[in-house]
Amino acid sequence: MEQKNKTILDILLSSNRITDTEASQIPADFTNEKIEEKLRKQKMVSSEDIAKAYAVLYDLPIMRLENYLIKPDALKLIPKDLAQKYKVVVFEKDDSRVKMAFGLPAHLKSNPPQIISDLKHQKGITVDIYITTPEDIQSVLPLYDTQVTPPVVNHVDNQPKTPKQHLKTIDLKNIKISYETITKFPIEISKKYSMVVFENHENSKIKVAVSNPFDSKVQEILDFVRQKNEIEIEEYTASPEEIAEAIKLYYKKPVETPVPEVKKIEPIKPQPIVPLSQPQRAVQTIQAPVKPAITPNKPVSQPYPITPKPEIAKPQFVRRPPVQNENQAVQPNQEDADAYNSMIHANINEAPESDLDHFLGEEIKDAQVLAQIAQTGNVPKILAATVALAVLKKASDIHVEPEEDELRIRFRVDGVLRDVIKMPIELQPALISRIKILSRLKIDEQRIPQDGRFDVKTHGHEIDIRVSTLPTVRGEKAALRLLDKTQNIYSFEQLGIKGHNLKVLEENIIKPYGVILATGPTGSGKSTTLYSILKKISSPSVNVITLEDPVEYEIPGINQCQVKPKIGFSFAEGLRSVLRQDPNIIMVGEIRDSETAGMATHAALTGHLVLSTLHTNDSAGALPRLINMGIEPFLITSSVNVIVAQRLVRKLCQKCKKEVALPEVFRIDIEKELAKFNLQKPYKFYEGQGCSECDHGYSGRMGIYEVLSMSDKIEELAIKKRPASEIAHQAVAEGMITLKQDGLIKAIKGETTVGEVLRVTTSS
Repeated sequence: MEQKNKTILDILLSSNRITDTEASQIPADFTNEKIEEKLRKQKMVSSEDIAKAYAVLYDLPIMRLENYLIKPDALKLIPKDLAQKYKVVVFEKDDSRVKMAFGLPAHLKSNPPQIISDLKHQKGITVDIYITTPEDIQSVLPLYDTQVTPPVVNHVDNQPKTPKQHLKTIDLKNIKISYETITKFPIEISKKYSMVVFENHENSKIKVAVSNPFDSKVQEILDFVRQKNEIEIEEYTASPEEIAEAIKLYYKKPVETPVPEVKKIEPIKPQPIVPLSQPQRAVQTIQAPVKPAITPNKPVSQPYPITPKPEIAKPQFVRRPPVQNENQAVQPNQEDADAYNSMIHANINEAPESDLDHFLGEEIKDAQVLAQIAQTGNVPKILAATVALAVLKKASDIHVEPEEDELRIRFRVDGVLRDVIKMPIELQPALISRIKILSRLKIDEQRIPQDGRFDVKTHGHEIDIRVSTLPTVRGEKAALRLLDKTQNIYSFEQLGIKGHNLKVLEENIIKPYGVILATGPTGSGKSTTLYSILKKISSPSVNVITLEDPVEYEIPGINQCQVKPKIGFSFAEGLRSVLRQDPNIIMVGEIRDSETAGMATHAALTGHLVLSTLHTNDSAGALPRLINMGIEPFLITSSVNVIVAQRLVRKLCQKCKKEVALPEVFRIDIEKELAKFNLQKPYKFYEGQGCSECDHGYSGRMGIYEVLSMSDKIEELAIKKRPASEIAHQAVAEGMITLKQDGLIKAIKGETTVGEVLRVTTSS
């Protein structure tokens, strides 16, 4: 019901979206239109908050238009000039109903457009009003210019990827939620994403209240639950405070009051005589010795809290009977180990160990929390907490390394290894065994290296963990590579391919056949670049097959194959088989030998587009490398389209970066290096200071690139078997930007540092 004599200011104030001090800045006689104008100008709240306030005030549902497929016959009901002026569009229409979204709901009362009245007066037409944001309206206005006819939709997937959100507001204060209903979602998920289940209809439909329906993570979780459990979910909006209060009240398991039992009086029976030869035995409970305190180390140069290791008494570990959950963890890929599936069909305590958030029961925020868990000596939880912390810190690798008297744990973050914590060396055998159990490796085999993998879920991410063990003189060490399967494939711009490099690359990847090579050392992001190219050129009209070792990311619509050299399924053998599968585009994970190189060249010359990687220092070095593998130069020049050399540099944290002055000698060298580019002078350079967001001045990584496109002169040099330096010189003369130049340009723009660029390019 519409709340009369109230304004959106009252709604925002009662829901704690603004403070009393902020509200006092707005005169009491202001209309909603003026209040909204003031709120936006002062940036007190977001557009989503304003939309939700109007939804509560007018008792109307919220509609999200971003990525919504609006048909032209609906859109044309309101002319573009009126849609732009009043921020209103019709997003759905049939014979008897019109659905209209308002980005400026204040106009509904003060100055409604005539079109609404006209539509309402049409016989047999019902007009439904929805609330949205001005930004959502603005995002669909270009459709007026582009949509002349209805867009063609793939019949295989004709549903918009963003779900429709006709969301009404629910007042949770007036609803009593049962424990069985609210625990359909684990408490950790409800707290983290501010959403609760408040109604359950025999596991076929649930009603969920969310505080932010525009949060993409919330929608991902709800979509996952829908698909996995084939259940209908009806969404409502509620304030964060109401959701928090519901979590506090209803996640407590109700205490059952025992019903007095009326016992029937039985006649007294004689008790059996216990022979003296069988005395009763006392049961003794043996407790494990208390584990020593473990504190993380704290060197000044490291971001994680690491302190000098105190004297630690060596604990005596007691062999315990196997826990039932231990057996469940051996098979983390089985369907009942799916974390979100357990939201509907299981209670929190029944969550499998592969879902780390459920298993741990608490968030692992830093190394101090990890140290507290390590004190318990619970090895499954120690490993789970270590992985959870690594994912939180966006680490790509975990290193478990035994030393003389301690076990060292390190994370590789943004390409750099950092100490995290040191544990007693007595934990090493149990921790390595735990890793082996999850990876299905031989626990008793400690003489040779072993490789395996397992999956976990934490912080809303599905992580594929590749395990490698290695025997050392102090015992086995383990390296765990973390691959986020839920991570989206980056666009070229997100990778750092911009300007001239982007133009050259896009011109070459649209060619129907040829070879596209990504070159660089191990860990330079070559495979990620190829994935981005595949995402760009893949479509339902082409057959794309990949040969990978391993398959790092799964891409819908692409046939991905894992090669297995140990059983004879190598890149070369796989390529032979792939060519019989009628492919248009083939990705070969790596050209390692002359046989694979020859097959890739042959595939390109017979009308296929081939993507692959090669280990060379720069793009020009790829041509001599292929010649050294035994490929005829004229075949190489006929098949290769473009070569992309790359390195990864750490990105500056944009919150704490600060301009710095470089020594004059460096500045002069940089100006010479970039002399041919029209860049604004004087050049500015930056360094990260370190803050709570980044710890050490950097946040994430990006690529620097060198894109070499084939030309007549470069082909001539390759056929003459000229060295890579001559080919590179000719490519630069034709306009190629070198790795160093691309990196320095990004340093001047404040995206990275000169030190990072020199670190990865000086050997180039």
